[in-house]
Amino acid sequence: MEDVETTENEGPAAVVGVETTPISTARESGQLIEVLANLPEKAILDEKRLASILGVTPRTVRRMVVRFELPPPVRLAGRSVWMVGHILAHIQAAAEHALDDAERQARRLRNLRP
Repeated sequence: MEDVETTENEGPAAVVGVETTPISTARESGQLIEVLANLPEKAILDEKRLASILGVTPRTVRRMVVRFELPPPVRLAGRSVWMVGHILAHIQAAAEHALDDAERQARRLRNLRP
């Protein structure tokens, strides 16, 4: 597991050796996903760290998995963990699916015009 620097009030600020925006600053500027994207793809995040990065509670992370907004976790030493690369791939696939749906809907609407 990657060493994660933490601060008392901000949670995981960065993976050692990778420059990222502190969580509180990212939250204020709306760049939470950018923090996730700046982590190494093979970095492993537990539920609490992922929740901190996303600005939600651990319970919300579990709910996001049930709603297919996040990939399912892997159990490691009795804890739910995610690899950053898998999270980003899941988000990318969801974005591509949403784009395909929007294009399909737009084509359908164009065909309805008289």
